[in-house]
Amino acid sequence: MFTFNSPTKIVFGEGSAALAPEELVAMGVRRVFIVTGPGRTASSEALGALKSGLEKEGLRHYHFAEAEADPSIATVARGAASFKQEGCDSILAFGGGSPMDCAKGIGVSVAEGRPIEDFIGTGLAFTKPLPPLVAIPTTAGTGSEVTNAAVFSLESAGQKAKKGTAGSTLFPRLALVDPLLQVSMPGALTAATGMDALTHAVEAYLSRGANPVADMVCLESIKLIGANLRKAYENGEDLEAREAMARASTLAGIALSQAGLGMVHGFAHAAGALGGLAHGLANAIILPFMMQSYLPVAESRLIAIGRALTGASTMSAPESAKAVAELGSNLGIPPNLSAAGLDEALRDVVFDDAKGYKRRGQSPRLYSDEELYALYLRIWSGSVTE
Repeated sequence: MFTFNSPTKIVFGEGSAALAPEELVAMGVRRVFIVTGPGRTASSEALGALKSGLEKEGLRHYHFAEAEADPSIATVARGAASFKQEGCDSILAFGGGSPMDCAKGIGVSVAEGRPIEDFIGTGLAFTKPLPPLVAIPTTAGTGSEVTNAAVFSLESAGQKAKKGTAGSTLFPRLALVDPLLQVSMPGALTAATGMDALTHAVEAYLSRGANPVADMVCLESIKLIGANLRKAYENGEDLEAREAMARASTLAGIALSQAGLGMVHGFAHAAGALGGLAHGLANAIILPFMMQSYLPVAESRLIAIGRALTGASTMSAPESAKAVAELGSNLGIPPNLSAAGLDEALRDVVFDDAKGYKRRGQSPRLYSDEELYALYLRIWSGSVTE
């Protein structure tokens, strides 16, 4: 028995972002709370056009441009306060995963009447629907526009941590996935976000929570990434490749909400929170090592991943892990965490945080702390080709 629940309405294709005003009107809203990061998207022509479209439809709006990478609970609290102060009744998230997660956190705080941290790692369930949330991704990586999860930064005992929360109310009402918004992504961002999407699809496919419907979605996402990520990285103006990567990212987001993730994300969250490593980059480094470690328990699924990624008719499980590492190398991804610039003094601190990852048991192979640490040392300074 399994459940597949993906309620977000998706409008996909070039120019779909321009539909936001009429879709919001159809939802019966009057004042839209726009959430972006403080960078390039906040002052982009695309966002300016969206604001003009809202105004033409008679919708007022307020722009909250404070969503930093891995939004902090303090930022979410400021956003919730601004939402109430400005009299808003709906949310439009425009940007990468962080603005979308920030928007979800703001929606939760407003709906539940309590801070987002009350729902992180506490087991407290969401009970109230969020204000109507429209998500427009400008990167092809997190898939947050269709997920039931969000990740936030917080401090515990003076130490920064990245923690996630999930629930069915976090699914956005509408996702407008417009590949035209992703053409301007620089190569390094294209690589990191694309490998983030690949990690979502691979981890969901290997998860103990995998199911037949999610499996199909995962393999299609992996196939699209294998055929198009290098193209998008080498030529950002390649609209066909951008469209394929946008589709792959959204599919991977759908899959992860159904099947769950594993220890790639456990290590990546810790490396990001404590070492400042970008999430997609951390996932890209860690993924092939974890795939290698699953050889004794997931051979057939690893073979299927390799075939989907490369298009090869024959592929061994060890070759699949190496194919992911080779893709990363072609995209300029460092071979291990040390090469990515993490301070040696953080090595054991990162591990101590990662071993407590709440979805550790979702991975296809269960490790003792000693086994996990031995694997982690390879991720820190080893090589997939060793």
